[in-house]
This record gives sequence, C-alpha cells and structure tokens, in this order.
Amino acid sequence: MEPITHPVRDVALLFAEDEVEARDMLTRMLGLNYPGLKIYLAENGAVGLELFREFRPQLVMTDINMPLMNGIAMARQIRELEPEVTIIAVTAHSDTSYLLSAIEIGIDHYVLKPVNYEELFGVLDRVLEKIMLKRLVAELEEDRARLAAIVESSDDAIMATDQAGTITNWNAGAEKVFGYSAREMKGKPLWFLAPQERQEEMARLQQGSSDEEQVHHFDTMHVRKDGRRIYVSLTISPIRNAQGVLVGTSCIARDVTERTQMEEIIKHQAQHDTLTDLPNRKLFMDFLSLELAQARRNRRFLAVLFMDLDRFKQINDTLGHAAGDQLLQGVAQRLKRCVRESDTVARIGGDEFNVLMPDLIQSDDVGKVVGKIMGVFEAPFLLEKVEVNATTSIGISMFPEDGDSSEELVQKADSAMYVAKQTPGNSYQFYNNDINTRTLQRQKMERQLRDAVDRGELELVFQPQVRIDSGQIVAAEAFLRWRHPEQGLLLPSQFLAVAEETGAIIPIGEWVMFNACAQMKSWQQLGYRFNVTVNLSNREFRQPGLLQLTSRALSETGLDPQSLELEVTEKALMDNVEFSLRNMSRITEMGVNFTVDDFGVGSSSLQTIKQLPIGRLKIDRSFIRDIAVQPNDLAVVSAVICMSHHLRMRVNAVGVESQDQLDLIRQHGCDEMQGELVSGPLPPVEFERLLAAS
Repeated sequence: MEPITHPVRDVALLFAEDEVEARDMLTRMLGLNYPGLKIYLAENGAVGLELFREFRPQLVMTDINMPLMNGIAMARQIRELEPEVTIIAVTAHSDTSYLLSAIEIGIDHYVLKPVNYEELFGVLDRVLEKIMLKRLVAELEEDRARLAAIVESSDDAIMATDQAGTITNWNAGAEKVFGYSAREMKGKPLWFLAPQERQEEMARLQQGSSDEEQVHHFDTMHVRKDGRRIYVSLTISPIRNAQGVLVGTSCIARDVTERTQMEEIIKHQAQHDTLTDLPNRKLFMDFLSLELAQARRNRRFLAVLFMDLDRFKQINDTLGHAAGDQLLQGVAQRLKRCVRESDTVARIGGDEFNVLMPDLIQSDDVGKVVGKIMGVFEAPFLLEKVEVNATTSIGISMFPEDGDSSEELVQKADSAMYVAKQTPGNSYQFYNNDINTRTLQRQKMERQLRDAVDRGELELVFQPQVRIDSGQIVAAEAFLRWRHPEQGLLLPSQFLAVAEETGAIIPIGEWVMFNACAQMKSWQQLGYRFNVTVNLSNREFRQPGLLQLTSRALSETGLDPQSLELEVTEKALMDNVEFSLRNMSRITEMGVNFTVDDFGVGSSSLQTIKQLPIGRLKIDRSFIRDIAVQPNDLAVVSAVICMSHHLRMRVNAVGVESQDQLDLIRQHGCDEMQGELVSGPLPPVEFERLLAAS
C-alpha cells in the first residue's frame, strides 16, 4: 500500500518481535508511515524490558509469543514501571486465554497477524493522537489554538461544562459519538446523555469531580440521539482558570461499546462450555458457594447432582464424535427444560454434568426433579439420523447432611454416582455412610497400591499353557498377586480396577514386566524352553513408553524377545485399531509376539483382527464353560478355531476344567489350552515342580 506519512515529533516506540523478517518489514513500514518516530527494537521480552527501563518510550508494540520472556509478561512489568504507557499487542494468537491476559494487564489494543497495515496504522494513528493530545494539554497556555484544533478533530467526544454542569463546549468527536450537534447540546446538563435510571448517579459523579478537585475515570452507559445505548469510557476532571479558580469540568468520552461487548463475550466463554453453552465447572462452583451461603442464612436444604452418561464412549466410537457432541447438546437442552428456574445445570467435562438445586424446603423435594431428569432419557436421541437410547447415572449429596463446603458436596455426589453406575440403566443414588466407608477404603487402597512395589508386597504366579496334541507346556502366563499388609493375599479382581483408574497400574505393570522376564530367563538357564506371557491392561497398552519399557526389560534381563508374549484384551485393541496396529507393529519388529485375550466377548471381528500382528487368539472362558451342554457355544468355538487357523493364528482355550471340555476342543482342532484341568496359577517354585514332573 502507498504509505501516507504522519510526521511524529519526540515520540519513541519500543517494538518487540522475535521473528526477524516480520520485525524488519514492520520497522520499514513504520519508518515510511511515521517519519520522526524513534523506534527501539527488541528480539524478545527480556531485551524489550531493559530497553524500556533505559529509554522510557511512550508507546510499546509487542508480539505475544516470544522466547525468554513473552509479550504478556513484558507488558505486565512495563505497566508496573509506567502505568500510563500505551501498549499494542501484534500477534497471531486469538485464544481466549491470551485475550483475557491482555485485558487483565491493560493492553490497550490487540492487532492480529497477518498484519493488516491499514488497521495497524489506524490504531497507531489513534494512539499517537492521544499521546500528542496529552502533550498539548500540558502545553495549553503556550499553544491554545493548536490544542483546540486537535480537540475538535479527535474521534473522542471532548466536552466542557460550567460550574452548574451545563455543557459549554462540544467537539466534532462528540457529535460523531452521540449524534447530537453542538447547537443541540450546548446549554443542556451533562447527565442528559445518561439513561434515565442513571441520570442522578451521573449528576453526583460530575458534582463530586468539582467538589473533590480530582479526576474521575469510569465506564458507563450513555444514550445516542437515535436511542441506541452505547458504552463509553468517561474521564471527568476539573477546569481552572489562570487564577486557579474552578470554572467547570472537562469530559472526554470514548465509545468502547465494541470492546465492552468483546470483553463480555470473552468472559462468557471463560465461564461456559463452548459445546453446550452451559456454565462450566468454575462458574458452577461459584454459584454453589453463593447458594451455600444463602442456604446457611435461610436454614434451607440444597442438593448437588453429579451425572454421568452411560456408555458415552461407545457412542463416540460407533457413531463418531459428531454424534457424541449432538448427544451432549441434546442432554443439555433437555436438562435445562426440566429443572426449576432457580436450578443450575453445568457441564463440567466429558460426559459429566452437575445440577445445583438450591432453596429446598425439605430434602424430599429433590426426588421430584430427579424424576423429571430420569424422564429426559425416556425418549431416544436422534444422532446423525440414528435414534439412540441413552441412560445416565446420578449421584446426589445434600446440604447440610452430607457436607458444608462446595468441594465436599461435589466429591460426595461423585462418589454416590459411581455406586449408581453399578446398576445398569437410568439409576440414581443418594450419598450415605456406606458409600463414605467404601470411598475411604478405596482411597486407602490407592495410597497403599502406590507403595506396594517399593514395599515388596507384589508377587507373581504362573499358569501353564499346554499343547493339546502333545501335553507339552508351551508358555507360562504371569498373574499378579498382592500380599496386602492388612487383608492378606489379594487377587487382581480385588485391586486392579483401582490401579487402572488411578494410574498406579503403570509402575505396577513395569514391575510385572521386569520380574516375569527375569523369572523366564532363570527357567531358561535351567534348560526349559517355553515362553512367558505378560498381560497388559488397556492403560498399559496405551502408554507412550510401552515400546521402550519392553525393550528395557528384555535388555536388562537378557531374555530373548521371542520368548516374551504380550497379552491384550480384545476391547483394548478395538478402542483404536489404527493405534493398535502402529503400536503392535513396532513391538513385533523386536521379535515379541502378541496374544488376544477374551476373544468373542467384544465387538471385533476376525476381519479386523487379521490386520493386526497377532500370533494367538484366546477363546474366552465364558464359551468354554458350557461347551458340552450349549450347542451355540460349541458352534462359536468351532468357527473361531477354523477361521483362526485360516489366518495362521494359534488358538488357546481358556478355563478348561473337565475332560469333556478338553475332548470337544481337541476334536475341533484347538491348539492349546489352560485351566484347572492341568493346573491353576502356581508360585515359581511349584511351577518348577510341575515342569520337572512333565
């Protein structure tokens, strides 16, 4: 664009930008457009802060995202050094967090990259005009005529009143902002511009400025000639004549409607869920704190509901995330329609919602609303043109019975929800002492689990996997036991769910991997030749460091990779087939084999399974248990064996307990088996005796 020059006198600008090309280009444009403007350049916030301390420029223009010190941090410190400095952010970031930070520290203008020079120079024109205006006000006695011209040409509304508050001066900017001409406004009181409900307040503020002889700065609302209400940033200060006598007030008003509306939008976005427009967790907790205080004063009851949608992940996986979003939006709309006007519905994350029910006369009142909420889920939801029946689990805590703080009530409602979730379908559960006891026990178990590895409380037992045709032991599957200091020996079903949920499974799984490999290496040194199988939970299988963990365990124990098999459930594989393929391929390249456990109980197919590098399928024990009496189970087993062999996979039958079961799976060509018919899980010493006997 053709530069339009604006000579600048005695004004300095600090420009902080870490990108060299952007800094050079913008510096050249500034030089062309503003000859005389002194420019100090900084490649990051730290350098910019030092330059500001040394030269104290009137104007700062900065990028936000810079090394060493970002623009927000630099602007904050500059604002502390010089509160009146004008700061302009020039950045590619339009995130709410950056905008909120910018508003918080008082960045005056925000220009997005790529830079629209016309927009930027428009901002600079206004900023420089403001700087010059302040300078000219200080030189009022020397150059009154020049000041009057600048005042008249300013986009800001600049007005003056006499001691009675009657408008005596009205510039073109005021006419532009408010729509009234100077002829229409001269002689009218300044409060004439305020809405009727604020006119008395405006008159008091103007009188206070005259009486207190100080400057007042505040944001308020005014009414234009066309009736439209606008937000203005208003500065009112006393005017004195050459003898120091108070003769009136000056008023500078800037239309900040657009900025105020943007601030309101940003504030709303910071406090609401973007998908459903419901209050988010932070705003919900604020409401809860306020309503708790009210409930204490009025001696009323209050209820907190914690809701979790059942099988939401399954809907996401089968119908897609768009359908999941539609479900969340549909639930939000239905909930808002069924609760009382005084209640608050919030989405606190994922598929979880909170409902706040204040001002209850008796605790039984909550049941009516809960009944309505349950009714919300009776009609199916239309998701991606598919009707889907959704259900929810609700936990309920009450004030004052269940707690006196926001955090405690939400936590107890959450605990009650987990109990409700154990009942399939729409269900709810009020918090009670039994839940509290189980919660405390669960929390205690979590703490003890995290110390179990260091305290040496974990043990491994091994169950043999046997070739059906020869009876040879081909693998030892490692199972975990926890010798609890208070409860004795615990099976995985008693603690693994807690470990998986809390993340304690990761260090525990690492311990299992190393110790199983070490035990297998020890048996190989005794001359035994078979593999060891290590089970991976869903969380272990998805941890980023699984490849490195496996490699390290093999390297440090000296075990041949081909002697290790990793066992993953069918469900873990199907949650994300693309991830499973990528993860498994990297590990099998080392020589490690994979086994699929619990096959047949999930929603996968052999068509999907064949894409993955799997050496063996394990038929779930639920199909083996009744194979001798349930023809359907036998048909499933036969089909799995046939198709697995076609895909060159071995088949292992889990839970073989009788000779009849063994005979049937042998007749249908099953390769391997494990179960009580041969042996249950054994400690290493007893497993060695079994090896010697075989």
